[in-house]
Amino acid sequence: MRAADIPVDQESALGLCRLLLRAAESSESKLGPPSGKPPANPTLLERLDRWLARARQRDRERYLAQARDVFDLEDRIRTLERLPYY
Repeated sequence: MRAADIPVDQESALGLCRLLLRAAESSESKLGPPSGKPPANPTLLERLDRWLARARQRDRERYLAQARDVFDLEDRIRTLERLPYY
C-alpha cells in the first residue's frame, strides 16, 4: 500500500505519526534481509558520544521528575526547550 492510499486525519499529529510509521514499515520490507556482514564495532568516540547522550538524558529526566505539579513540569519542559543542547 502506498502512503498516499492511507487515510490520515490531517488535523491531528497522531494521524501524521501513523502515516510516517506505515511509510517506514513499507520501505523496510522492500529492503530485504540484512546482508551477512556483522555490524561494525563502534569506535571509542561513538561509544563516548552514546554514553554522554544517555547521561544527558538521565539528567533531564531527573530534573523533570523533581516537578511538584503539572504546571511546574510544563515550566521545566519549556526551560529545557530554550536551552541549547551543547
